[in-house]
Amino acid sequence: MNTLTQSKTEFQTECLLEVVNNEWKVNAIESGRSSYSKLEYSVGKKYIKLNQFRIHADNSFSNNGVFMFIDKESGACYKPASHKAPAKGIRFQIEQLVDQPEMVDPYGSFLYVR
Repeated sequence: MNTLTQSKTEFQTECLLEVVNNEWKVNAIESGRSSYSKLEYSVGKKYIKLNQFRIHADNSFSNNGVFMFIDKESGACYKPASHKAPAKGIRFQIEQLVDQPEMVDPYGSFLYVR
């Protein structure tokens, strides 16, 4: 991506994914698992959509669906309600997740209201 035309939220999303994807891959290798989760993003009209993929030992992958939505303007993070829309209620701001990437687990449990 061209960082000159990126929004702040998109840049922060990219930073978060780099840290999280690296951590999940290292954890899988160190614990002897043959597959690991990886996040990728796409930018829509209103939201940045994070999709989760499962990467297997033979480098094949399977799509695990939508992981999270991020509002492009405000940086608000939402749990997905479907593959097209977020659930109601802001769960985090992207800045919080960038500051504490260890909160982001491959299961998305941090997105549930407690």
